[in-house]
Formats: sequence, C-alpha cells, structure tokens
Amino acid sequence: MKKFSCFCYLLLWLSLGGCAEQTPSRVATPVPSSVPEKIEETAMENNNPPPMVIDAVRQQVSKLTDVTPEQLQMKESLAKTWPDGCLGLAKADEFCTQALVEGWRIVITDGQKTWIYRTNAQGSAIRLESES
Repeated sequence: MKKFSCFCYLLLWLSLGGCAEQTPSRVATPVPSSVPEKIEETAMENNNPPPMVIDAVRQQVSKLTDVTPEQLQMKESLAKTWPDGCLGLAKADEFCTQALVEGWRIVITDGQKTWIYRTNAQGSAIRLESES
C-alpha cells in the first residue's frame, strides 16, 4: 500500500509540474535586410524597380533565349503585392509560402518578342508570367 501511495504522489507531482508557468524564452532580434528599405519603398511608390531587379529579369530572359541582356529593354513595370511566395504562379505539385509578397510585374522586350515576369521586391524570386 505504501508503494501505491508513493506512486500516486509521484504521478500527482509530475502532472502538476506540467501545469507550472514556464519562463519566457528570449526573442531573437530580426536581422536587417541587405536591401535598404528607403530605396525599396521609394522604388515601389514610383513603379520603378531597382536596377538590380531589372538586370535579374534581363539575365533570366537571356538564359532562356539567344538574346543578350543588352538587347532587352524594360517596356513597363508595376509594383504589385503577390498572394504567396510563388508570386501567384504556383505549379500543380508546388507548395508556396502563404504570405503576401511585395514585388514587381515587369514587361521586357527585344523589339520583336515580349516577356512578362513577376518578381519579389529584391529580384531574388523571378517567375515567367507569359511571353508573346
């Protein structure tokens, strides 16, 4: 009987220990972005992507075609908020982050063909929307 009582007290003690208040853990300080926010905000307001974003899109078109980046011109750009990490262009078997993504819709041309791309604000995520 004494062993049973000890077992019950031990069980009670362990179950109450799980209800005790835990000390809060330290919160990590966010690391600043490598792209200055002021430049990004100003560019977004003016619908003018930063040069690094335009260059990234030109490089992408150049990889897919025989056109050099120097032959490509930006025809149009528009600041956009995309619905997810896939910039609203998810493939059938692809999972995307479910967060709004600030970025650009950029139209590039070589004078004959036109490509429409979607990017994030920094140009590190680039997706082809259409070409004609």
